[in-house]
Amino acid sequence: MNVALAEGIGRLDQHANSLAKFLENVRRFLLPSLTVFLVMREFFGFTKADASLRIVETVFWIAAIVTCVSLVNAVLTPRSRKKPWQIYIPGLFFEVTRIGIILLIAAYILGGVWAVDLSKVAEALGIGSLVMALALQDTLSNLVSGFLLLFEGPFKIGDWIRVGEQEGEVIELNWRAVRLKTRDRDVIIIPNSVLGKDAIYNYTLLDPLHTETVDLKFSDKYPPNLVKRILQSAALATEGILSDPVPVVVTKSYDSFAIVYEVRFYILNFIDLIQVRDDFMTRVYYAAKRNNLTTPVPISIQGNNFDLNALKADDKQLDVAAYLRSLPYFSAIESEQLDKLAAKAILQDYGVGEKLLKIGEQNQGLYIIRSGSVKLSVKDIHDREIDCAYLSKDDIFGEMALLVGELSPVTATVIDDLQVIILDSYSANQLIESNPKFAIEMNYFIEERRKTVHLAQGIENSAEKNQGRNRWSYQKME
Repeated sequence: MNVALAEGIGRLDQHANSLAKFLENVRRFLLPSLTVFLVMREFFGFTKADASLRIVETVFWIAAIVTCVSLVNAVLTPRSRKKPWQIYIPGLFFEVTRIGIILLIAAYILGGVWAVDLSKVAEALGIGSLVMALALQDTLSNLVSGFLLLFEGPFKIGDWIRVGEQEGEVIELNWRAVRLKTRDRDVIIIPNSVLGKDAIYNYTLLDPLHTETVDLKFSDKYPPNLVKRILQSAALATEGILSDPVPVVVTKSYDSFAIVYEVRFYILNFIDLIQVRDDFMTRVYYAAKRNNLTTPVPISIQGNNFDLNALKADDKQLDVAAYLRSLPYFSAIESEQLDKLAAKAILQDYGVGEKLLKIGEQNQGLYIIRSGSVKLSVKDIHDREIDCAYLSKDDIFGEMALLVGELSPVTATVIDDLQVIILDSYSANQLIESNPKFAIEMNYFIEERRKTVHLAQGIENSAEKNQGRNRWSYQKME
């Protein structure tokens, strides 16, 4: 028996199995004391009247307590299960189970081994128990409330709850209190009696999805349907906001010079709420700026003989035209043509994380980076997304807008706040048709970008595969 136990303990230790401790207690404590007890009673004729046999039997039952508790520690766990055969129970039930084993065996030792009248002990403890109950009223209230919470199960370890003004993740539930870890990584200890009296908000019990609402205010000069589309697009583009259920934008109320909109979106993990909300509000800023949405300003300017918006538009056109002249791509283009091109160009701002292009979608125009940076990523032959290029000031992307019917082979993601000049495909193609030198430069640029993409995708001989397309591009551009 001893050899078999030693072999079993060794094997369990190799796999870090918690049952090894249980078998070790059986081998070191339980079996030796049981052997001594049986030898004294069966071979040497000791009876229960002999104090020495009672002492040995008491030692045996104490060893049984240690062994049973180690078995409970191995099989039951108040934390996450390390082995599939372990059974999770709340921490309070775990402690009660261990205490119950100790009390039951202790009662047997007193009554069965030493013949103590337990009824008289209970009577003696009756008055003392009443006094202790009065002295420990708050403690007993916490204990009872803890049991009620465990039976009712309004939350479990890992849930995010709010009690009164306190909010956090449940990390422990014991006989006296519940411990919450806040977003600031502080620990709040709330007595069970308080939990039993207050309303408990559980954000993750039945449904892990959490609904968040944000109120935003924009000037009433913009059509509500336009603002709703912009806000919904910003929500769908925010990482962490679910597309199913789809974000909802409703017109909430009308204020002076403004309309208040309520955006309702859904996230999967409540713990990510602050980060997701921050990302969404940041995207709203850039989306509002790109679409010229402004907050209400109840100020009217009268008696002026000029159009302020037109003046700003003229300044913007001159600024864009001057910048285009500074680029080597446009050095051969006449100033008059650049001025016309600048008049049609769009100056847009994008925030970190926004995607301007997506694989498999049509490019809306030719993008020229004025400030900031983006990364281009592609899908390789194993359908993994990998980065193929990093672009910064003066670089161009979105070249597939120059080729009719071509879809974008890359995804363009902003990695540093970006300002771009966008030339629509029609205007860019008109410029190509009227300027052979510019057409040749664009064709060379497109071919070099295609080689970079194919290299990242793991496609060989890209030049030969696209030879026919190159000839078509030159003929078209020339």
